[in-house]
Amino acid sequence: MRTERRPTSAPPPREAPEQVIVRLRRSGRHLVWPAIFFIAIAFGTGYWWQRMPAAWLNTALPIVAAGLTVLLSVLPLVFWLNRLTVITTRRLIVTQGFLVRERTEFSLSRASDAVLRRRPLQLLTGSGDVIVHAGAEGTMILRDVPRAKLVHRAIAELIERGAAG
Repeated sequence: MRTERRPTSAPPPREAPEQVIVRLRRSGRHLVWPAIFFIAIAFGTGYWWQRMPAAWLNTALPIVAAGLTVLLSVLPLVFWLNRLTVITTRRLIVTQGFLVRERTEFSLSRASDAVLRRRPLQLLTGSGDVIVHAGAEGTMILRDVPRAKLVHRAIAELIERGAAG
């Protein structure tokens, strides 16, 4: 008994799955002033505690200090934490917002080039703005990303790979 084998067709080649290259936030330089304010408020409150001339001022001091801490230190930290940029092999994804989340996606296959722009303070900290152009589709600006040269090089490679493939 001989069985006849039919030629099997090979499955069509599948695209490689999308992989996350990096997740990043804005430069930590934005947290310097909130940290300085936090330290100053803590030291000022500790120094002036129970030294105020009136009793009601001693009661108001920690309340005012807590309000200033939230306003000048905690809120900037929360806003910094709520902006996330994800670079994948196919897209740039920026999510931001605290109560209302906003998500912006940008396809790297449509991008034409990436430009790195660095101001003087950004040069000192190694950060910069990476601008990705896609012609009529629009432009995405990744503001103040840390290790800007590395991020720019990675995005440029992904754009070249997408154009070649």
